[in-house]
Amino acid sequence: MFIIVATKGDLKWVSGVFQTEDVARQYMDLIPEELKGYQKFIQIENLTYPFYIVERQASPFRFLGKDEVSSLFDHTDISEDEDEVHFNIYMVDSDYRPKKPGTDYMGILRHDHVTNEFIEMYREEGTAFLSRRRIL
Repeated sequence: MFIIVATKGDLKWVSGVFQTEDVARQYMDLIPEELKGYQKFIQIENLTYPFYIVERQASPFRFLGKDEVSSLFDHTDISEDEDEVHFNIYMVDSDYRPKKPGTDYMGILRHDHVTNEFIEMYREEGTAFLSRRRIL
């Protein structure tokens, strides 16, 4: 998988996801010069659709396959702060590219904000909960 990740100060976003390198490089060429300096082209071996992007504050993105997702939820502890968002999880099932190359448009990806309530529901219902939320 070929992924374009951007970092600008404390902000980070995925600018594009592509199954083939040539399409990813063509897309990278479309990113305006004023945004190119923030972009990083990465390749992740053995990652296929569907896969998941995990976004935690102040941490790099993690890219997980379907088998790793349940383990992520199994190892996420309930916090004392009821309002805490442990992480955001984005589901990617095909190439992704924002309409404006290089920009943060991740909100269009199917995603969930994982809170204590989310983890509690997962613990009660297991993978059936993830299926109902259209994660699995």
